Order: sequence, then structure tokens, then C-alpha cells
Amino acid sequence: MSKAHRGRPLKEETPAAGRGKCPVTGRSGVKLLYEAEIDGAKVMISKAGKATLANIKRREARADTGGE
Repeated sequence: MSKAHRGRPLKEETPAAGRGKCPVTGRSGVKLLYEAEIDGAKVMISKAGKATLANIKRREARADTGGE
């Protein structure tokens, strides 16, 4: 993780030190580091949530191209 997502900058720039409940994974008490657009709204998501969205997008692209 880059230094922008840990320590003093994270605590100073975000409420509750950047922690909360991830809307993608449903886990609570995780760092909400990345901004994503879900259902037309900008929300903050966790690192695992970002990976989940990327995997979903990758699977949809693979299904559209015929599985190659």
C-alpha cells in the first residue's frame, strides 16, 4: 500500500481515520481508501472491495468475448 493510504495523512484527511463499513464487501472497521462509483453515487470502498469490483468487471468482459 502506498504511503498516502496509511499513517498521519490518512488520519488527518479523512473522518474516523478512514475507517468504516465497505459497501461492496459489507465488512466493518476496514480502511475505506478508494473512491468508486456504484449505482451512480461516489462511495469510498476498501482494498478488497476494489479487487472485487475489478474481478466482476473482468468476468463480464470475458463472458462478452466468448470466454477467451
